[in-house]
Amino acid sequence: MAATAYAAVVSVRRVLEDILHHAPAPQRILLHTQHDFQSLLEKITTFQHFLEDYDALQITSKPQVEDGLLEAQMAKACYAAEDIIESFVLDQIQAPSQVQADRILTRFSQDFHKVMQDVYVIEKKVMKNKGKMEILKDQQPVNALPADGLSARLAPNANIDTTTRLDSHLFQLKERLVGDEPKLKMVSIVGMGGIGKTTLARTIYDDSLIVESFEIRAWVTISQEYEMREILLALLHVTEILFGKRKQENSGNNFAKPVDMMSRDSDEQGERSQEDSANNFVKFVEVMSKYSDEQIGEQLRKKLYGRRYLIVMDDIWSIKVWDEVRKYFLDNSNRSRIVITTRLSQVAVNFDSDVPHEMGFLDDDSSWNLFCEKALLGEACPPELEEIGKQIAKSCKGLPLSLVVIGGLLAKSQRTLLQWNYVAENLVSVINLGNHEECLKILSLSYSHLPIHLKPCFLYMATFPEDCEIRISRLISLWIAEGFVNPIAPKSLEDIAMEYLKELIDRNLLIVRQQGTLGKMKSCIIHDLLRDLCLREAQKENFLCITKLYDFDIPDNIQSLRRLVISLVPRQYMPPQVFSTLRLASSTRSLACEFVWRTQWIAPCLKLLRVLNVDDEYSPEEIMQLINSRYLDFTGDWDLNSPLTSSVSLLWNLQSLTVRGICSTVLPREIWEMKQLRQLKFHKIVLPDPPHHSHDVGSQDSYILENLHTLSTLENFRFTAEFPKRIPNIKKMKIVYKNNKFDGLSLSYYCLEHLASLSRLESLTLLIYPADQYSLERFAFAHVGDFAFPHSLKKLTLRGCELPWDDMRIVGSLPKLEILRLYRRAFKGKVWNPSEGEFARLKFLQIKDNYLNYWVVEGSHFPILEHLVLDGVNLEELPLGLAEIHTLRLIELNRCYRSAEYSVKKIREERESMGYDDLQIRVSRNWEYEPDRY
Repeated sequence: MAATAYAAVVSVRRVLEDILHHAPAPQRILLHTQHDFQSLLEKITTFQHFLEDYDALQITSKPQVEDGLLEAQMAKACYAAEDIIESFVLDQIQAPSQVQADRILTRFSQDFHKVMQDVYVIEKKVMKNKGKMEILKDQQPVNALPADGLSARLAPNANIDTTTRLDSHLFQLKERLVGDEPKLKMVSIVGMGGIGKTTLARTIYDDSLIVESFEIRAWVTISQEYEMREILLALLHVTEILFGKRKQENSGNNFAKPVDMMSRDSDEQGERSQEDSANNFVKFVEVMSKYSDEQIGEQLRKKLYGRRYLIVMDDIWSIKVWDEVRKYFLDNSNRSRIVITTRLSQVAVNFDSDVPHEMGFLDDDSSWNLFCEKALLGEACPPELEEIGKQIAKSCKGLPLSLVVIGGLLAKSQRTLLQWNYVAENLVSVINLGNHEECLKILSLSYSHLPIHLKPCFLYMATFPEDCEIRISRLISLWIAEGFVNPIAPKSLEDIAMEYLKELIDRNLLIVRQQGTLGKMKSCIIHDLLRDLCLREAQKENFLCITKLYDFDIPDNIQSLRRLVISLVPRQYMPPQVFSTLRLASSTRSLACEFVWRTQWIAPCLKLLRVLNVDDEYSPEEIMQLINSRYLDFTGDWDLNSPLTSSVSLLWNLQSLTVRGICSTVLPREIWEMKQLRQLKFHKIVLPDPPHHSHDVGSQDSYILENLHTLSTLENFRFTAEFPKRIPNIKKMKIVYKNNKFDGLSLSYYCLEHLASLSRLESLTLLIYPADQYSLERFAFAHVGDFAFPHSLKKLTLRGCELPWDDMRIVGSLPKLEILRLYRRAFKGKVWNPSEGEFARLKFLQIKDNYLNYWVVEGSHFPILEHLVLDGVNLEELPLGLAEIHTLRLIELNRCYRSAEYSVKKIREERESMGYDDLQIRVSRNWEYEPDRY
């Protein structure tokens, strides 16, 4: 219940802070409740700190605190408080009269008092457990390693012992390990749980070349809970034993044989040997108890001094382990090596002497080979089972651990089509069978080790469909709306959420699927087995529910569900009873639907809804009923230039509003009163000017949207000097101008020079579409004074500006610009001759549908350009000066002259003559197309 309890605590805390810091209208909401809310907030904050402290202590010291019941009680009380408070706010906003508002207040006071009684009881238990935690913090950890812990810490799991398709990994790693570099080198193997890191490391460790190359080899499994003393004692103990053996074996012989500090015995004697080793280790610990950690480490260093050694440290969770032990591994300048395996990319980066060795998923062929090795024990696959067998192997999505588990299951079953079909149809459930719990046990280790603030974020991934590619910007907005992200001044919630995401990726729990032009993460996915782990843990903790309504799979606890996901439902399977049943889900705060259907029942039934993420169509009237909403993403069901009514301001806590569709939306002036707004995304927005505020002394401007960071897509908007002051923290903006709606106005009327005052704007898209030749002629008179851009810009996309190339200085002088896209008629003319010192930070340049004939480039013009795209450009030859840009890695040509392709080959040859052979060229050869000559 830890994740659910924490999610409940931070959620109600967020609600209280939102009300206290910017109370919704009417003001009577806080008139008689402010003290009560403040008192509850103090206690909720105590609960949060307790859960965080306990979680951190739990990882390092395993305190025996009876917390399961307490966490469940905490979640229940927090959810009850949240229901009462948000219902009170909703009822007060909708109250038709003061008399009705007074009745609502009376009922609220009674309900709130009952909840506070439960909170007081929980607070006493929290304080009692905090006392136990303080005692545990003061206790020193036990230094002795348990008798049954030796083999676990000195040997990898031998149950997953396949070497299928490791050849490429083995070759790369062996080169790094036995290379001629004399200095001590560190090598890291990184990948998600179950990907085969330990298997690869074990295979390398046992390789005959490695055995003969290193005088001493040592393997230590660290795990997430470790004691440095235990690690040092384990290494020193086996060193003492094996050096004693070597002296006996080599008496009278000056040749020093390699020493394996794992000391594996024969199969017949292995079990007894491990028991004896454990007993001997306990005695060794007792003998060494008089020595400090430093003294033990010094003895280990003396054993390794002057010898070529290989140390494998398996399953490292923190770079701190290496920082503590590294001083005992001297650099003998004799090609010694240290290898670690880890799930954490950041640990690998900090450890590795070079680039970490990443283990990805197996391809289809490798998966099939591994599957056959385990399921058929190396025998040929019967023809009647080959098709279904490949389907099973492919369903494991390249995860070796999954393939091993499924293959092992089939190896013990009948080789019949019926049996294999059963496995194919129930793959996920088969993996979760009790006899194969080891698979999810290994995967769940990553989850159990997560800091508590990341657990709700990880469990939330179960809300997305299997194999869904998730937009990172959308995911971050959802986490914020759910209340999972803890504010940390002065960082924005988006920056904090991005840190959460990077940590999950760093732990290999999420996978980056798509990256932007410069490597910025755009989308991510979660492996199917990890999603299954999410779903399993989420349902166990009552964190969320995923249901198929057409099967009448209605959960028994639907009245208390906070997050509900409705799976794909065909229209013909939507009986009326479904809607009446869902009316019971009155506590639901988050609803995601994977189907398109007119669900008018949502607004009146789920009045406390906070997150609406559906493909359904809604009218403005329906949306206005969701008073407490924070995140709305839907398809707009309204006509051209339909307005949102002034009642939109009643959505007092709305953060993100995304309306898909093809029509323009006219926003009311009340939109400027919605201080919580973080992003507005419409097909097109007709945005009114902000209201004027009073300039009286002491008056405050109430029409500033400080949290707004994304605004798209503004249509024909006039940027007054006042506008930038109203959105001071905007980061991303898209603007469209269409001449057929200009009513004869020139571009200067829209005051685009005031864009320069948006001092935090990082991404700007400015698109101008002349509707006819008359409009084009009017815009031909646009001059550089009509445009000005803020120096904060990192990404700029332009179309239709019709500025001469000589005026490119207004773009080239932007000090932080990294990405520039120039579309049709962004600039006009046949010659572009950049000036010295421009585009100092530009890394990506795209020119599309332009009549540029001649381009002068020298190495100093684009000093760090990496990627150039020319699409439908009139250039017959690319400038040879591009060869002088040493950072240039890729040139793409699409719909260009053949002569341009020949010239880019000359550029590559010129670079090669300079010693740079890393330029890639990609050409779309559509010879039927030739750009217009102009």
